Amino acid sequence: MLAALAISGCTEKGPSAPDRSVEELKNLSAPSAENLSSFAVESLASQAIELNSGSNASEEKATTITESMETHSSVNLSGMMVHVKGSTESKMEVEGEPENSNVIGAEVYLIGNSTYIQQDGNWTHLIDPRPAEEVWSGDRNNQVLSLARTFNLSELEDMGSESVEGEEAYKFRIVTGSADETNLFNVAFAVAAKVTQYPLNLPSINRSELNETARMEKAIWISKQSLLPVKYESEISFTMTPEIIGAMNLSTGQMEMFNQSTTLGEISVSVKTSDRFYDFDKPMSITVPEEALNSPAISPNTMQPTSSQ
Repeated sequence: MLAALAISGCTEKGPSAPDRSVEELKNLSAPSAENLSSFAVESLASQAIELNSGSNASEEKATTITESMETHSSVNLSGMMVHVKGSTESKMEVEGEPENSNVIGAEVYLIGNSTYIQQDGNWTHLIDPRPAEEVWSGDRNNQVLSLARTFNLSELEDMGSESVEGEEAYKFRIVTGSADETNLFNVAFAVAAKVTQYPLNLPSINRSELNETARMEKAIWISKQSLLPVKYESEISFTMTPEIIGAMNLSTGQMEMFNQSTTLGEISVSVKTSDRFYDFDKPMSITVPEEALNSPAISPNTMQPTSSQ
């Protein structure tokens, strides 16, 4: 899921682009993205979970679970077409035992109101009952514009200039806020739910512990030439000691609360993401493979095969 991005160190401001203030960039970035015809994006994400480590370690062996994902997307906005190809690697490392790993690949085409999904060599064709224009309305597939709007609304810290794959860019740290704290709790609960096998068991998280140990960082790079976002990174890390406060009664299907909770071992979590945007307004041809076009078409509303489109 991860491939290193080539980022050079700080450089002098390029002579070909005028220096811009933060407010100028905020006002110009989104309008620059509104009329994009196409772009490409390389996305990397990783999540590492360390179980039974640190001062609260249980008698179980220390275990590290890592999930890494890498995707490459081509987006033709004017043609209402997207092609995404990626892979996810899952690894489990238990202290003193051989590493266990698995890699899954997937490929997706979004053409108008049709979505073609390939996994394990099999294609699925889903048809959205809405017209293609409605599916693509509201710039919902323009990830560059969404990021530019986030940049416009964010509190920023100027971090100077860097070159991203040879393109000079302004670098800013995005100051985190209440929405990020909500996201932090959601990530923590999702991890606790996975570890405790929710909904079979009900986890509880100590928010004070979570907030004290949490570290959240976000950064964005804006091209000096195009004024478009060319890179975005985020990182969340924290430590927590979840408790199991209830369990599902399999006979009744109801959650039953414990009189006394069960404390788990310490869990350390790190989540990192990186997106690099490039090939703005470049000619982009996206062709769906014949085997995908020939797969049975299914409408999500009815979940019944329809005639292929």
